[in-house]
Amino acid sequence: MNRKLFLYVKAFSDFGTYMDLIVLNVLIYAATGSPVWLAAAMAARTLGGVLSSLFSGVVADRFNRRKIMINTDIVRALIILILIPFPSPTLILIVSFLIGLTSTFFAVSFSSEIPRIFGEDKVLQTNAIIARLTSISLVAGFIGAGVLTDFLGYKATLLIDSATYLISALVLVKMRWDSTTEKSPFALSSGLKEKMISVVNDLREVYKYLRLAPMLMMVNIVFLVGAFAGSSHNLGIPLLAETIHFERQGFYYGMIWGVWGLGSVLATMILPRFKWLLEQKLYWVCFVSAILMSTGFIIFLSTTYIWIIFPFAFLTGIFDASFTTLHATILQKSENYIRGRIFGVGMLLKSLGFALGFLVAPFLLERMTMPEMVWILHGTLIITTIIIIFSANSIKTKKKLIPQVKVSN
Repeated sequence: MNRKLFLYVKAFSDFGTYMDLIVLNVLIYAATGSPVWLAAAMAARTLGGVLSSLFSGVVADRFNRRKIMINTDIVRALIILILIPFPSPTLILIVSFLIGLTSTFFAVSFSSEIPRIFGEDKVLQTNAIIARLTSISLVAGFIGAGVLTDFLGYKATLLIDSATYLISALVLVKMRWDSTTEKSPFALSSGLKEKMISVVNDLREVYKYLRLAPMLMMVNIVFLVGAFAGSSHNLGIPLLAETIHFERQGFYYGMIWGVWGLGSVLATMILPRFKWLLEQKLYWVCFVSAILMSTGFIIFLSTTYIWIIFPFAFLTGIFDASFTTLHATILQKSENYIRGRIFGVGMLLKSLGFALGFLVAPFLLERMTMPEMVWILHGTLIITTIIIIFSANSIKTKKKLIPQVKVSN
């Protein structure tokens, strides 16, 4: 088996996922003309991902992961095809939820198989290739969805989108490796019960750990507010695209995200070159990146001039990816015994922030303009981050003044 082909399968599946992110949002907004419905579609997708994240790991450990990936690809292809004859808003919400649900199943099963296929000693190199291919899929998916929808219409785009999943499934069917063995349904139900119980216990232990690591707590607060603010630009960009050109909304929607994606790709290339700075000022660079990210979103979502939107979308992509990458780097510095749960809580905070944002943003849109809504939500992140910076600086000053006593476990 060509093992690298497995990685390209994931990239192709990601390409489809990023395409339908654009197409479904354009479709539901075209059908309803309502920002509330648009926010509901985004929230449904997020909710699907949150729910599946609770038990997708258990399923991946109990059943054949290769079959899980094949089945989720087929399901995604079929539910996308359903929208061609029946593009009703309610069905779009259901499809968005199912896409979020099945995409998480695919991602978890895929990631779980990496050490088995490539070996424990090749995980780091393999993940680097995956990150690069994911970035390429993101840019290609966003731009491809915008261009195809503009020139061919949404039906042809949905057909192509569905085909990406079917091709991914077909390649997986042809591939063979020593995959996981299936376990009994009883073991699955037992695992789910244990998982739900462990979630509560994990949250308690993580909270205790964060109390002893105030800087880590502060970074997570910024990350939570960042996810909350993120709902504003996720909702605002399709509305901005409509304002730029009503009949070519899909094109500009995809292009704005595509240019943002190019900035994100550049960030992953230039960040390693500043290793010396990150080793000394990791937290501060993370905080400043969050502020510049929000500033960028505020600027380009407050205008309809393309010559302003595209450059600032590109710069915003750089700072957005920097903030996300540095947040993950900071979390990776936590103790090994609790690191997995720290990341789990990070994903929970991201989901909660998005969920709250998708409730608040439509409420604000009914009472003010889209740029004003973006100003409020991203302004909240800027103000929160500034307060956190002053608080973190105060903690750092106190640590210098107070003699440190080493506490043993």
